[in-house]
Amino acid sequence: MWLNKWLMAGLVLLTLAGCATPQRLDSPDGEVQAEIYLDQDNSLKYRLSYHQKPTVLESSMGFVTAEGNYGRQVRSIKLLDSNKVNDVRQNSFNPKSVKDVYQYYRFEISQDAGDFILEARLYNRGFAFRYLGHNSSPEHLTSELTSWQIPRDVDVWFFERDSDWKLKSYAGIWTKTAIDSLHSVSSQGPIQGKPLVMALPQGGYMLLTEAALADYSGMRFRADKNRQLSVDFTEGEQGFILNKQFRSPWRLVQFADDLDQLVNTHIIQNLNPLPVHDLFPTTDWIKPGRAVWSWWSRDDSYMSLANEKRFIDQAAELKFEYALIDDGWEKWHNPWRQLTELVNYAASKGIKLWVWKDSKYLLHPAQMTRFLDRVKQAGAVGIKVDFMNSEAKQLIDFDIELLQQAARRELMVNFHGCQTSSGEYVSYPNELTREGIRGIELNIMGQPIPASHNAALPFTRMLTGPADYTPLAFSKPGDTSWGHQLATAFIFDSYLLSMAEDPGFILEQPGLHSIVPLLQELPVVWDETRILPQSEIGKLVVMMRRKGDVWYLMALNGEAQSKQLDINWQQLDGQFSQIDSWQDQGQRFIRHQTTSIDQSKNLSINLLANGGAVFKLSQ
Repeated sequence: MWLNKWLMAGLVLLTLAGCATPQRLDSPDGEVQAEIYLDQDNSLKYRLSYHQKPTVLESSMGFVTAEGNYGRQVRSIKLLDSNKVNDVRQNSFNPKSVKDVYQYYRFEISQDAGDFILEARLYNRGFAFRYLGHNSSPEHLTSELTSWQIPRDVDVWFFERDSDWKLKSYAGIWTKTAIDSLHSVSSQGPIQGKPLVMALPQGGYMLLTEAALADYSGMRFRADKNRQLSVDFTEGEQGFILNKQFRSPWRLVQFADDLDQLVNTHIIQNLNPLPVHDLFPTTDWIKPGRAVWSWWSRDDSYMSLANEKRFIDQAAELKFEYALIDDGWEKWHNPWRQLTELVNYAASKGIKLWVWKDSKYLLHPAQMTRFLDRVKQAGAVGIKVDFMNSEAKQLIDFDIELLQQAARRELMVNFHGCQTSSGEYVSYPNELTREGIRGIELNIMGQPIPASHNAALPFTRMLTGPADYTPLAFSKPGDTSWGHQLATAFIFDSYLLSMAEDPGFILEQPGLHSIVPLLQELPVVWDETRILPQSEIGKLVVMMRRKGDVWYLMALNGEAQSKQLDINWQQLDGQFSQIDSWQDQGQRFIRHQTTSIDQSKNLSINLLANGGAVFKLSQ
């Protein structure tokens, strides 16, 4: 019914404005439908539906440069190309291929200010579009006209922080509000970071974000009281200069019928180009892994060589791959010589080193070149670069240049103090992780992470890419239990998993002895992930993950009330011969192993308030 109304509206617009015929776009399965058309003022518009339900109402497309306004006073919308793509793509670290199936459209938008290209992809669970300019010379972009008009009765998940750090580092607490109040709910004003995740009134979810951010400023959302979201940039009215021919990142609207679909839809990754062979002729030097990290538990011995060697020794005892040498190493008496000595010591233990650097000392190309050359010469394998604190275009350019220069030296990268991912790690697989998240380090700053935040992360921030949350904080867990802390390490994605906790605390505490074998085998790359239907954003995560023939079942309670879960074995979809479980009692674990499995009965999980549990299911 509503679709007929759209078509009638399109005919009315055509009659009134004498403009281009509305363009109907469909996903391969027909469940996502978009219409691109001109309104009575000849402005470029679109609207969107999923499962025959409106999800984005009449909204604007286009951009503004110093040379003209592109998307207003449009004369025509001409379809240049349309074809169905049915492909598979390989994730750099996951042997399982990812399907890339979509309907592609390419339009020429003509107007007095000049022509431009609009590209669109209709996935079975998503709509993505971007703008391409005809001019080969750089342009000065001052704003985008892109908007999203959201229907009524939509709840939206966003991150909040009561300081201007909110949009510098994206380190806010994930929370929920009604779309009608998004413009006024934040003490920092109407601008929100990405992604935004929405619960639709008809059921299911909608994700708004961007993908393939390069040579552009990072996109934020400006909310207004009429439920409209518009593109906002850090640079404000002054805009930014594009270095190359105009090409915006993809603006993505993604759908899911349930949380399992939300987590297992890979459109963001598929919108990013695959690695360039000249930059990555081989990738065998890129190795995901786990790292110890002395910064979180620092004391009077912090950054002494003896203390860093202790961390390296204990990394080897935990069978970790890396140790991260953080802020302070450059204050050593002879830092580069001593770093080389530490690299050699770590190598004797089977451990490799990452080193930290403040980005402000790398902004000049000569500084970057010199630092990366010396890191490579010292024998470290990766760098953690911190305090970009902006997604202005000049910092996005810095990120990409650093990834390229690091790749030329076969160095891996961890970005800290930055915005969320838009899938950059696909094009640059040497980016193993980035922050853009409120992580457990806040627990030592008097701002402990609430359990509800952790229970929201798999369905919000983690959708965009790996995150340097630095899990496992047993000595300072805030209001969460030890089981909660353990479960986060198995639930949160990071190809470089830097453990917050002092490894000595884990190895020496009797109450933690039972989890040492589990941490020794902790995967950071998974073959398969499933979200069980008991899950609810911010309240409960029940996740299964497979590594080889072994499944792990994790439960994370985001509420201050105990819960008992009864998991039907049919949900687990497997025949298991042994179950190992780690369920907690606050500051200790109940360790249990059984080979007598009665699959006619439910698997029971007892969760403490703000608690968690981990099960290992062996076939």
